Amino acid sequence: MRIYLDHNATTPLVAPARAAMTAALDVGGNPSSIHAEGRSARDRIEVARHHIAALVGGATDEIVFTSGGTEADCLGVVGLARAARRAGRPARVLLPPIEHPAVTGAARALADDGFAVETVGVDADGRIDPDDLARRLAGGGAVLAFAAANHELGTVQDVAALAAAAHAAGWLVHVDAVQAAGKQPLAPVAAAADTVAVSAHKLGGPKGVGALWVRRGTDLAPAWPAGHQERERRPGTENVVGIAGFGAAAAEADPSRFAAVAGLAAHLEAGLSGLDDVVIHGRGAPRVGNTINARFVGALGEAIVIALDLAGVATSTGAACTSGSVAPSPVLLALGLTPDEAREAVRFSLGVSNTPEEIDRVLSLLPPIVKRARRHR
Repeated sequence: MRIYLDHNATTPLVAPARAAMTAALDVGGNPSSIHAEGRSARDRIEVARHHIAALVGGATDEIVFTSGGTEADCLGVVGLARAARRAGRPARVLLPPIEHPAVTGAARALADDGFAVETVGVDADGRIDPDDLARRLAGGGAVLAFAAANHELGTVQDVAALAAAAHAAGWLVHVDAVQAAGKQPLAPVAAAADTVAVSAHKLGGPKGVGALWVRRGTDLAPAWPAGHQERERRPGTENVVGIAGFGAAAAEADPSRFAAVAGLAAHLEAGLSGLDDVVIHGRGAPRVGNTINARFVGALGEAIVIALDLAGVATSTGAACTSGSVAPSPVLLALGLTPDEAREAVRFSLGVSNTPEEIDRVLSLLPPIVKRARRHR
């Protein structure tokens, strides 16, 4: 029986999401059509929109469906920035150097569009430096973008304080809540931000569908001017089956259930800390309870991931969308690690399906695996 400890990459599909998707497969109408078949498809979308609005703590008319978390981040960052420039704000975009490629990629696109893209410093645990932020916010700008919970470290930012500082200086705020959704309440995040991105497959829903919460009254440039769907912010016929699954998963998501996951992660982290020459990144900051980024000094993280996989355990060295890259993690480099040190890290991310017996099994497997990896490096 395999042990899955890569929930930050994707989570197993929960039963209610599977059931909702199966039922939606029989709904044949186009949700933009006004006949009975179209209305039936539209009903599935609007039920899901209600559940996702409740997840974020917003209203149904503030939810825009997308193809996933990456597109939601791009729409939030690029849409806010272009609307802000249109309104006469300075064409500046600010983000930490530890963001997911969805956010950094959106920033690169804006740089090609004439925006000045700047980075704000973080400390050794991945928390945004408030003093550096204050300096960089001076003079105003378009968008400050950051993650509520980091995808590799689990580090949690003080969203309310960061957003308040940005708004006071004349900036808009986009928050990537893809790794926070289902693990911590999002209503305080939405209360502070202008846009918030979430993704279905990080909380038990299907891959290929996400959503962007957009504060009512916020000007957001559309993804492209091609259709009327999603209030003309994200045109294209909606993915009814995926959205139905997303809504069912969102209805099931309960951050209070993560207390048990955090307990398992604490047990795993204690066991990892008991091994020789293991460093836990982000340990000095608040983190979501499921994520542990451990550096095994003297061993390649990739070698440990491969050995664990052969032993029946799924882990990773970082973001799934950068797998196959030989470059060290930009997140760990931003914390001050050297490239060689960054290559020694493994990310363990737990979910509600994990058990104490699985954690004990992983901890029993690791010592000989790490020893071999160190010897062969």
